[in-house]
Amino acid sequence: MRRSFPFLVLPEALPIPTPTVVADLTTNTSTSPTIIINHTAKMATTFTSLPPEIHREILSYLPIPSLLTFGLTSKNNHLIQTSSLSTLRLGVFHSRLAGMISLMEATATRSCLHSIQLLLPKNESKKKDRVLRNQNLRIANVVEKYTHTLRDLEIACWELQDSAALSLARLKNLKRLSIRLDHPHTRFSDLDPTFWDSAPGSPVWNLLATKKGEKGHSALGRLQSLNLERAGITDYQLTKILESNPNITELRLRKCLGLTDKIFKILAEGKVGRKIEILHFTRHCGKGIDERVLAYIGRIKNLKELSLHACYSLDSDALRKLNEEEWHIQELTLPSTPSSPRGGVEIDPEYK
Repeated sequence: MRRSFPFLVLPEALPIPTPTVVADLTTNTSTSPTIIINHTAKMATTFTSLPPEIHREILSYLPIPSLLTFGLTSKNNHLIQTSSLSTLRLGVFHSRLAGMISLMEATATRSCLHSIQLLLPKNESKKKDRVLRNQNLRIANVVEKYTHTLRDLEIACWELQDSAALSLARLKNLKRLSIRLDHPHTRFSDLDPTFWDSAPGSPVWNLLATKKGEKGHSALGRLQSLNLERAGITDYQLTKILESNPNITELRLRKCLGLTDKIFKILAEGKVGRKIEILHFTRHCGKGIDERVLAYIGRIKNLKELSLHACYSLDSDALRKLNEEEWHIQELTLPSTPSSPRGGVEIDPEYK
């Protein structure tokens, strides 16, 4: 007889052992059947006995401190912990205030489950060059631990260098990448205030693209979303990254001053733009963007959302008219609006 316990609830999915019936077939008289219960089936009662996919699902809800603490308990739990981190927002700054402001700006854009803000020691943040070097070394050190598990990554620093770029290039399973290099709120004695108004070009962006014909080199490959802020990337470098990641549907480019109207032509005429559904090209006041881009925007066939916010070299009225008559893009953000011309703030001339 099965005994019931008042506070014990058995799961419905628990299999009930099938009894075995044994009969004496050597004689004409059959004996009474004997029921033998198989007691070898046991319910999993420990965390380590659960399947790996259940481990990842449970640990994905833990905050970063708890997740890291769990990984310190044993070698096996460390392996489970490193395989459970798939989303990460990582920022490295010289002051706690700069990191907090950067985190607030990122949160306003998109929520992320795991966020880490690293604070550089004073002896590593006395000069600008040392800050840039140590920021990238810290990013590389963290990212390399989760090379095979990261799916969604956002990093925040002042400038991208080779050490961090190489660690990013090894993330073969990454689907969303955001590189935020624009932090104008930062105050640092060895940093020129005009530092945030420029985005100098650099060969470091070549490391994020696959170089065909070069043995042993491949970068990323499975990206679906790319976000760059104050990146000195060129039209050619961005094209190579898009060619290496043909499944990109979301492209956000903020203050990427090295880009010109050629990137719009490439998206309209080449294979790299066929799957682009979301395109944000914002805060670009350089000379390379003018009315010529209008001839290409309408030819990006699958475009559903377009933002040209703060691209003041473009005429908002002309963009609005083209979208109503030809483009029919579902969501269009114009460079400026009547309530805030050129993005400025109107001041009462009589105010003292």
